Amino acid sequence: MIRLVYGLLLLMILVGLFVYLNDESGDLEVTRHRFGKTAASAVTWRIAQVSDLHIRGGAEIEARVIGLINQEKPDLVVLTGDQLSHRDKLPELGKFLDKLDNHAKKIAILGNWEYWTGLDKVELRRFHAQHGVTLLVNGALVVEKERQSLLVVGLDDARLGHPNWERALAEHPTWPGSMLILAHNPDTIAMVPAREKVVTDRVMLSGHTHGGQIVLFPFLNRNHPCLAGWCRDQGMPMYISRGVGMSVIPLRFGARPELPFFEWRL
Repeated sequence: MIRLVYGLLLLMILVGLFVYLNDESGDLEVTRHRFGKTAASAVTWRIAQVSDLHIRGGAEIEARVIGLINQEKPDLVVLTGDQLSHRDKLPELGKFLDKLDNHAKKIAILGNWEYWTGLDKVELRRFHAQHGVTLLVNGALVVEKERQSLLVVGLDDARLGHPNWERALAEHPTWPGSMLILAHNPDTIAMVPAREKVVTDRVMLSGHTHGGQIVLFPFLNRNHPCLAGWCRDQGMPMYISRGVGMSVIPLRFGARPELPFFEWRL
């Protein structure tokens, strides 16, 4: 029995050393996604998603994210929760937001870590506004491009907040057009009513999972088909980003950080 315990401890140490030596936390992957109409008259919305930033301040990967977004010049930059892990990093988050090109409309939502910091929602909303970002907490914002309107809906965190679809659409209860729905936790999709089994004019962007962050045995993820990437069996397309930063354990393995860009033709 003692030999078994020592053997397991040795195995854990070796696995931990292997993960540490092969850490992928700085290996940012840019993914690109195109979907929507094929008509030549369609308006293309270019969207960048920054999820689970967990801002550290001064990290090389954060500078890369800023540089890539500014190079792409998207119409929208959406920050889908967990922007920071500690309240004392708020100034660093402000610097990050200020460096993003003002060409884009910037919209953020809350994740579980924003709640854990103890920061007040009013304070966070004011902070974001000071840095050119609209924070949506069960709210919606109409954005326009080439005379076309898109409704961006931001839902509260499903774990520590209170997502409320009706409140989010209180000012647009019968919105007839397309919706971009932002929800940090993918489980929130169960709270969003779909008009039919397959919805083509609504897309949800989420994060939270980090793609597993440390994935030693990828084949085990077959039981979690919506851990990262596109999940299309919930009545509407949903994309779950692996995110940029790290939570709790400062390592990544088998789930590289991700910066997704979307082109949605409407």
